[in-house]
Amino acid sequence: MKVTLHRVHCSRKTESDEDEIYCVVTAGSGAERRELARIAMGNFEIGRDIRLDKLIWNEINMLDMTITIMESDANEPAHGSDDFIGEIQVSADGKCRPGHDTLDEGYDENKRYRQFSMTGSGANYVVQLEIQA
Repeated sequence: MKVTLHRVHCSRKTESDEDEIYCVVTAGSGAERRELARIAMGNFEIGRDIRLDKLIWNEINMLDMTITIMESDANEPAHGSDDFIGEIQVSADGKCRPGHDTLDEGYDENKRYRQFSMTGSGANYVVQLEIQA
């Protein structure tokens, strides 16, 4: 199973400066939860569209995983901790489902990428994933 973070688009955000976005890929739940990867996605302004094509997972034995999108506030002491934007859960059979603050938008117009709209932290991002068995 191969999971690729294809594209991210910012259509709305609440802060006036660029949002520095990253994702954390985890497997398991509760005490068994472990981080598989942490991937920088870039800096976003409203209307910015970044084609990442970043490989998130490429293993024969796929794990159930959660892809959590976050905004980094590390360089902004007045803002507190990082802000949650949304999450996508990918099962071992390659099926995706939206998590907290996320809507499943189905496939893109070419029927190749799964699209998810995320609305956490008062922002709105569209994330595309490519899942290959």
